[in-house]
Amino acid sequence: MKPDTNKRPDARDNAAGAAQARAHDARERAVVARHAAEQAGTEYARRAYGRSAELHDELALSHEDSARRLRSGGGRDEM
Repeated sequence: MKPDTNKRPDARDNAAGAAQARAHDARERAVVARHAAEQAGTEYARRAYGRSAELHDELALSHEDSARRLRSGGGRDEM
């Protein structure tokens, strides 16, 4: 019997892909926030945009960790 080559990806693969896409979006938001910090007119705005960039970087790391965990067979319970 031949293996089913048209098999649909399982939910874990879909969730891992979605987590990776969220990580990519967070990285893009961090870049935008860093650029805004560089262009900001006041120190307050520079710090605020800088904090926003840091938070988006942390969020991206979290999403990347989730994607890795899902691809390796783990789930939410292993956080």
